[in-house]
Amino acid sequence: MEYVYILPMVEVLVFNVITLDHCFKRKYSKFKMVAVFFFFTVLCILPAALFKRDVFNGDGKFSIFGFLYIIPLKFLYDEKIERLFLNMCMSWTYTLGILAVSIQMVYLGDFLNYDLSLIIIETVLFLATFIPFRNYVIPKYIYIFQNMHDFRKTQFRYLEISVFFNFFTLLILHIIFLYSERNLLQIVVLAIFLASNYLFYSIVYEVINSSVKINELEKKVSDDALTGLGNRVQMMRHIRILIEENQVFSIMFFDLDRFKLINDQYGHDVGDRYLIHFGKVCSDELKDNGKLYRYGGDEFVAIYYGVLTEEIADTIAQCKNWDKDAPCEFNQVSAGFVVCKPPYAVKDPSILLKQADDIMYRNKLNKKMRYKEKK
Repeated sequence: MEYVYILPMVEVLVFNVITLDHCFKRKYSKFKMVAVFFFFTVLCILPAALFKRDVFNGDGKFSIFGFLYIIPLKFLYDEKIERLFLNMCMSWTYTLGILAVSIQMVYLGDFLNYDLSLIIIETVLFLATFIPFRNYVIPKYIYIFQNMHDFRKTQFRYLEISVFFNFFTLLILHIIFLYSERNLLQIVVLAIFLASNYLFYSIVYEVINSSVKINELEKKVSDDALTGLGNRVQMMRHIRILIEENQVFSIMFFDLDRFKLINDQYGHDVGDRYLIHFGKVCSDELKDNGKLYRYGGDEFVAIYYGVLTEEIADTIAQCKNWDKDAPCEFNQVSAGFVVCKPPYAVKDPSILLKQADDIMYRNKLNKKMRYKEKK
């Protein structure tokens, strides 16, 4: 029973590891993970337990010391250091909270054997709370950080800071209560703090969940159902934003040549796949230089960032990689484009599109005339 004082801290470590394992994607097998944590604990933690007992006296030093586990965590899980640290703060808030409440209950109960009483009470509290914590709190926490990309970077930073301060505040409360006169109010305060902490996560979860659903609805409204490209509504919004920001950009209007023949010869299923394939190939040609939208039917519009030249426009319209996974032979495409520079002579997206459409239509007529002459 000489080293029974270590057991509460070992139990805290075990529940921390289990909690963090639910938050990250493992690089290796569960056996290797357990082995790494075991040897890290034996080499780094147990020596401190044997030669420096005050690290394990429950005053919070061990929580700070426990952040050394970020070393094996980085090795075992495919995650950034920043996210590892934040999840450790979340996990330590839970486990330190259980430890703090357990210590206060032992002091209040005035048990004869402090170490044995502490491990018993702590175990009971972990068994009573861990399943709800794992099933309800951890999934919300993971969801929050997976979907925070919908918010501005500053808002994400505020959330990160609040996670750290929640842990740090609990640590300060625990230290203050540890050296204060014992009373039931301390347990009540700790319980309220932990409950409010997880209520905070629930509120943030609801806000982000609502935002995700709104974004999904907006995506359904602004995306083309067949090709997955942005539709006319999204394209108009994009052009307005570029004009408001005084950007130099080009609008390229596409019309697929003889698309009706594709539907007549191969059927509408192949016709649909023809449209999808054109969208993919053309988007790949644009890469990060622009964005493709489906205007309607067999018409597409590309927003090109910068000045579009005839050479670049021809390269995009040729669809060089068409043959890969193509549903049928490529019948070519007619295109026309306009370059928009500030100060804009025209700021109405509809007029700009009409100008590009007119140029495309003239090119299409010229192509048809040449086609007839050859015929």
